[in-house]
Amino acid sequence: MAGTCVNTIKLLGLGSLGLLTSSLIQQSIQNIPTLITQINSIYQLQISTLNAKIKETKTYLFSSRVFNGLLAGLSTLFFTLAFKYSPIDEKHPYLVYSAFGAPLTLLGLYFKAWIYEEKIFNKQDVSVVKKESSARSSHVASSVVSADDDDDEAAQVISKVNSVDELGRSYVHLSDESGLSTPTASQPASPQIRHQEGDHDVEDQPQPSLKEGDDVDLEIEATLTKKEVIQDLEHIKSGYTIGSYISGLSLTVAIVGLFGDFYFL
Repeated sequence: MAGTCVNTIKLLGLGSLGLLTSSLIQQSIQNIPTLITQINSIYQLQISTLNAKIKETKTYLFSSRVFNGLLAGLSTLFFTLAFKYSPIDEKHPYLVYSAFGAPLTLLGLYFKAWIYEEKIFNKQDVSVVKKESSARSSHVASSVVSADDDDDEAAQVISKVNSVDELGRSYVHLSDESGLSTPTASQPASPQIRHQEGDHDVEDQPQPSLKEGDDVDLEIEATLTKKEVIQDLEHIKSGYTIGSYISGLSLTVAIVGLFGDFYFL
């Protein structure tokens, strides 16, 4: 009776390891390439479609991680129990190798795939990124405007100080309203006046609207986001391929060992 239970546990471990291997193979050959093709076919300005596809990718990667982790845990548990409760003469090394196969698979996925999965999980929507960049641009623009106002006030103070006649010589005075007055002597215009005239000319020029480049910025942001997601999925595909190799090797060892247990021992 004990031998029958141990054999059942071995078969359950073999089935769990086989499901893990087949899952990794399907993900690396079919599912992830399909996601890459679907994301790559989205146009730049289809922001809502791109965000929806990224959310779908996050959901798929999370469920895949949970499913693979569950299968790996079951496989390790079953082979460990089979080795522990087997008779002394039936504690074969293949049970240990098979038990270590699933953890090694998860370790390979951690270094080759899960790091890039975290990048996709932390990816924000394109519209949110655009709003943050627009807020930063508005803050910079307001800082520039306040700096220009400070320069104008400083120029007025300097011009008023220079208009004081301490040595008996006449200077050009600045009025409060227009900023210029008729000179009292035949003096050439001071550099301060020319500087202020240039400032008034710059201020009179119309400023370009920030909304003109919004579509271009949004298209660039969508293109970069799509490119980053595709590159991350390529790395994840490579990681799943390596994981399937490790799991497949462990599965082969388990099949050979069980075949020897049932038919030759």
